Amino acid sequence: MKFFSVAYVTLAVTVSTAQAGLVTVNGFNNNTPAIVSFNDGSGISGHSGSVSTLLTQFNVTYSGSLSSINTFSIDLFHTVSSGQTYAVDARSDLATAFVNGSRISYIVQNFGLSDLTQNSVQAAAVQISLWDLSLNNHVPTFFALDAGGTYSSGDPNVFNVSLGSNPAASQIAALTDQYLKASSGATNQGSWLDAAAAGNDANRGQSLVLPVPEPSSIIVFFTWLGCLSLRHLRRR
Repeated sequence: MKFFSVAYVTLAVTVSTAQAGLVTVNGFNNNTPAIVSFNDGSGISGHSGSVSTLLTQFNVTYSGSLSSINTFSIDLFHTVSSGQTYAVDARSDLATAFVNGSRISYIVQNFGLSDLTQNSVQAAAVQISLWDLSLNNHVPTFFALDAGGTYSSGDPNVFNVSLGSNPAASQIAALTDQYLKASSGATNQGSWLDAAAAGNDANRGQSLVLPVPEPSSIIVFFTWLGCLSLRHLRRR
């Protein structure tokens, strides 16, 4: 049943560039605290600063799906809370809406689709990677400890993460480095839930990745389903 619900959402998104819906944040699969500093260079209020946040995988319900999905934030500029419901537009242009959109999609599809409740290090590394890639004013190629004691991809004034005394800090950074390097040159397409439909308030909710299979996977599935139906008709 879960596979069919995912396929349904994918088909709806790929047919239309933007489809209005609602997201409800059911909760977070893990809780790794961090201080994230960012600056997208736009000069827009709220698009720079430091936030005390969680590096976590989200569990949400998106209207139109039959079950909840696990996903990640690609929005450093707004806040979200457990239980919050907000408007979104489902869009299929992740690869072009962000400078590093194809790489975002690659990381989610390869490392972020499963329930990471029991793997907080991987969840943290995926979230750091996606937030780093979501800033359009740089192209991160690695991730490591910088001279200031935080972790960054070489542009600490654009994006850096402080993990405090977390004993897994070096593991998280190493895995983030691995994901950023693995995504280099990716051409993946992808979909996302744009929270701009909820307005401009700081607590409107965050834009999220819509973690669905590649369109080719959907085509293969429906081709198989069609062949199965045809075979059944021939037998009758």
